[in-house]
Amino acid sequence: MKMMKQYPILACLAIFLVQTACTNYDADDHKFGNVVYFDIAETTDVQTTTIKNTLDELDKTFSATLAYPSEQDVTVSVSVDPGLVARYNARFGTSWSMLDEKYYALSTESITIPAGKTTSETVSLHLQELLGEGEEQAGALPLDETYLLPVTISQASIPVLGSSSTIYYLVKRSSNITTAAQLTNNWINFPTLDTYSDQSMAFNNLTAVTYEALIYIDEFATSTVTSDGNTNAVNISSVMGVESYLLLRIGDTNFERQQLQFDGSGSGSSFGKFPERDASKILSAGQWYHVAATYDQATRKVCIYVNGELQSEGKDMGISSMNEDTRINLAMRALYDFYLKNPTDENEQKYGGWADARQFFISYSYDDYRPLNGKICEARVWSVARTQEQIWENMYEIADPESDPTLLGYWKFNEGSGNTIKDYSQYHNDGEAAKDIVWPDGIEIPKINETEE
Repeated sequence: MKMMKQYPILACLAIFLVQTACTNYDADDHKFGNVVYFDIAETTDVQTTTIKNTLDELDKTFSATLAYPSEQDVTVSVSVDPGLVARYNARFGTSWSMLDEKYYALSTESITIPAGKTTSETVSLHLQELLGEGEEQAGALPLDETYLLPVTISQASIPVLGSSSTIYYLVKRSSNITTAAQLTNNWINFPTLDTYSDQSMAFNNLTAVTYEALIYIDEFATSTVTSDGNTNAVNISSVMGVESYLLLRIGDTNFERQQLQFDGSGSGSSFGKFPERDASKILSAGQWYHVAATYDQATRKVCIYVNGELQSEGKDMGISSMNEDTRINLAMRALYDFYLKNPTDENEQKYGGWADARQFFISYSYDDYRPLNGKICEARVWSVARTQEQIWENMYEIADPESDPTLLGYWKFNEGSGNTIKDYSQYHNDGEAAKDIVWPDGIEIPKINETEE
């Protein structure tokens, strides 16, 4: 009985000891002494900073952090150290030059980690004057050259963790594409396609279509956890188009999970699913591809291109005769809206059942669990079947996009922030992300259609 009565006292003592230990930041129970280091250098001390060639300035941020809180303020001095360039080059066998001091500035060189905290205020490395001066861009940071910028902890009031005390920024102003959107569990809607207008009607009454985009698949997922906690099989990654109508996707039921498929099951195409299953035509995760799919009612030809090369071709496919009733409509809700504004019996018969019609999306089909699961940029829709030569020559940019009426939609995904995706075509059907877009750093897409002379 006496032992049972002692339990509450022992419990209170245990709680007291735990609470005391939690506030004793320099307690002997720490196996290692406290150290300070850079937060982003904990994973890797090399930070690839590839900059869009139209950007004049850019901020990169970092903080100093502790292994565990200290009882006293910890002061840290931060500096750029050109002397570390030789060390980096010797380590990696490179020959990068130090970035000229006119192109950068630190927001502060002295930071503090307050007592009881583990992280300092944010420090900004400001990259500046990248475009030089005037129309000639005099003094601009040279294109496609890599420079080193080592930022280090030069002094601190406690020991420094040497392996994470320096950040090596690899700074490059690139002529390649450096911005893309991460569309993992995300997709792009087009609100203007839901209402009748000249904008939306550009997507209707078509006799030919080309879809194309630059894509990078992080993972070809085979299962997903739904919102109600269940696990569902996943066998499709959606690129763009209209579900069960005219959709470019990767994978399918009883189909190669990593193979492109153009599903033309709609009334305006009726060529079904193309091509057949073929393990020799699969894509790989972790690699940029330019993908394109074309269909032409007049020629009855379906084509799929990968990196500008013809991968699959189908002839004598789709509808056998062209008429007004077999046109391709990618914005069917706009036609329903046309009926609401013009409620004739004829319009009701044609469009009255399209209130909830499936629409054109990027990275969405059927439900929330078939996204691209990767990155995308340079997405386009055309009202013609582009030739292989046209696709090859224009994989990375369309010059003067507003001058071509056959370019129905052109989403470069070059914003780098926000959730609105500008349409650079003359129709201006901007996209809106279903969720906040992640804009990853370090992207650079080499132009494989350009060869060195």
